[in-house]
Amino acid sequence: MADKKSKKLPKKAKAQTPKKQKRELLVISESCKNCGTPLDLDQRFCSHCGAKRMHNRLNTRNLLEDFTERFLNIENVFLKTFIDLFTKPEDVINGYIGGLRKRYMSAFSYFAVALTIGSIYIFLFRNWFLDTENGLFNGFFTGLEAGAQSNGGDGVMELVNFIFDYNSFISFLYIPFFAVISKIVFWNYKEVNFIEHIVIYLYAYSQTQIITNVLFILAGWSAAGQIIVSLFVSTLPFFYTAYVLYRVFNLSVKSLVLKTGIFLLIIVPFSILLSAIIGTAMYTAGSFDPLIESVKKSHDARRAMRDSIKQDSLRLKSLTPQSLPIPVQKTQDSIE
Repeated sequence: MADKKSKKLPKKAKAQTPKKQKRELLVISESCKNCGTPLDLDQRFCSHCGAKRMHNRLNTRNLLEDFTERFLNIENVFLKTFIDLFTKPEDVINGYIGGLRKRYMSAFSYFAVALTIGSIYIFLFRNWFLDTENGLFNGFFTGLEAGAQSNGGDGVMELVNFIFDYNSFISFLYIPFFAVISKIVFWNYKEVNFIEHIVIYLYAYSQTQIITNVLFILAGWSAAGQIIVSLFVSTLPFFYTAYVLYRVFNLSVKSLVLKTGIFLLIIVPFSILLSAIIGTAMYTAGSFDPLIESVKKSHDARRAMRDSIKQDSLRLKSLTPQSLPIPVQKTQDSIE
């Protein structure tokens, strides 16, 4: 009996092993599946586009290996791009403009990573920080929403939700806006065209957004932490962008100050005009009515308190010692 069992086991193993291997292997193609370039049988990478030739079907193991290779490896492209945008941004940006593609992430890929991290922060902010029961900012935003609803509308919260919902689109509009101003400021750099200015601000804006959103996520445990991070990152885009332009265009300190002044002369009036237009639209829509009504009530309450104190002081001054009531002292006999 033992000999029969030992003879059956190898047959079973031999029958299953090829089927399992066949399920895990892909059909070997004679050409690159990315660009169609013909490949030799022993060729592991495409000589045209550099894509790796895949032999195995996707499973949990090679999916995790692909993830760690792309994002957790010390020499992965994202980390290298992130670090070098601090230490030598001119290599990243000028390299991409000059045709370098493999060493660093492309401008739009890096921008997509920044938008993804921003979307994660917005999700946490809306579903945790703004939660009416557990949110860190629930008192402020609940009061804001209640004030807007008391006026028969949700103008303020609609604006907040609009910014959250269209954050990616608004971020995308920033890039050509800053590129236009940059093209005007660097008018004497004829060799840098408008599209290349867009590349500069794609990298610079993405870098500041990644830092900002990561810090906000890490400080999400505390409202005070969020405020501290807000104070820190409020000036980060300005100084980091100036640093990038200083390195990319190889400016002197004098030229950097001059270009920064011109940039501010253009963007500050436009920002004031845009804020005035938005503020006027919100005022016309009645979004500020709850705030105005609250300020009026607070002013009326303070005035009523001052009037009451003034009347009480005048009444006390009009009283003489003879007109004051004499307190009745109870003696032991009266008590009995």
